[in-house]
Amino acid sequence: MAQKFKQPDSKMAQADSDTWRRMLEADIPQIYRMFMRRWPNPSLAEELVQKTVFDAVRARQSHDPARGGFENWLMAIARNNFASEMRRRAARPSMDGDIAGYLEAIDSEPLPDEVLEKKETARIVRRAMNELETKERDVLKGKYIEDLSARAIAQKMEMTEKAVHSLLYRARNSLRKKLKDIGPLYNEVQKS
Repeated sequence: MAQKFKQPDSKMAQADSDTWRRMLEADIPQIYRMFMRRWPNPSLAEELVQKTVFDAVRARQSHDPARGGFENWLMAIARNNFASEMRRRAARPSMDGDIAGYLEAIDSEPLPDEVLEKKETARIVRRAMNELETKERDVLKGKYIEDLSARAIAQKMEMTEKAVHSLLYRARNSLRKKLKDIGPLYNEVQKS
């Protein structure tokens, strides 16, 4: 179990980057477990942990020690991020079942063969993937097609593991947007 590093709360906003890094690293496993308990999806949990850390660093000046310690403040950011993600997912417009299935698969596990074997879905996915930037396409293939860990992808792409996590987050969002844009166009072409 990781040793908790505690910084006096009154000096939170002025803490140097090493202090912040140690404090965040001490709480990241707890945040990850909280996300996994609420929705057992490793990709989503990794994404939300990353967003929570970014949000905490960005909002460090807003921490008020009178309202609670660092850990409670960080967990509140994590809970807000989770709630926001659930609201966003609930508000998604409904899509063609094949595309929705693909998006669900990309969020939860390596892509099952039966999702990609469907001719129409494969064509849409291929088109969306081809429209991504090369790095985004490569990181998604590494993660979801080749089932590589972030560390293996980092070595393969000659980048840091942290950069891989950031790139995966952006690539998933880009692919999701491309699929949403292509899906309705594809359905219209099929109807005519």
